[in-house]
Amino acid sequence: MRRRTVTALACVGVLVALPVGGELLARAELQHRIRSAMASRVPDGDLEIGLSSRPALLQLVDKRLPFVEVDGAHARIGRIQDASFHARLEGVRLTGGGAERAEVASARVTVLVPSSAVAGLAGDSGGLPVTGVRTDPDRDTLTLLIGQGGLGSVTVRPETVGGRVGMTVTSVEIMGRPAPDAMARRIRDAVAQRADPEEYPLGLRATSARVEEDGIHVRLKSDGPATPSRAG
Repeated sequence: MRRRTVTALACVGVLVALPVGGELLARAELQHRIRSAMASRVPDGDLEIGLSSRPALLQLVDKRLPFVEVDGAHARIGRIQDASFHARLEGVRLTGGGAERAEVASARVTVLVPSSAVAGLAGDSGGLPVTGVRTDPDRDTLTLLIGQGGLGSVTVRPETVGGRVGMTVTSVEIMGRPAPDAMARRIRDAVAQRADPEEYPLGLRATSARVEEDGIHVRLKSDGPATPSRAG
């Protein structure tokens, strides 16, 4: 009698473990596909993928995910190095075959551009290397120190125009005094030429860009079907 009871309990344990194990495998497979779909857009990043509470087995079968949340750290986004971000993708539908694609109904993304990356976005400021960056959240500006020993400074303010993020030069100084007009114009042109890509992925458009102690915080959104990346 005891042996039969042990056998029955073991069988029940196996039956319970099968769907649980299948659910874990399905969830891992979905996370892998989302990570692969984003790899070309966000290389070198540490990505964490979160899924809705809907059973992953069902999501894998019908390839429809209510939402996906992606957190990235130390990511390279275009020219931005060591960025971090949080993205919530609504209405995700997986398509394609081996090189998985995905369509997204809408997206909300926040990106932190660290102070250390702002120098790369600004370029060489008209031939003078950027040697440091200071943030001023109260004025919503950043000051780029240029030349050896911070010989000069360029103050910029991030802004959103036409759904893209740019930087406007508000002042240029050399040794604490306004720079000559020719130099100031050259630096303004150099910063302006460091424009963002022609388009952001997922049809995202920047809605705000503000300066905080740790860098520039950018919010983006999209409200139309789009694909995270091209199939590889």
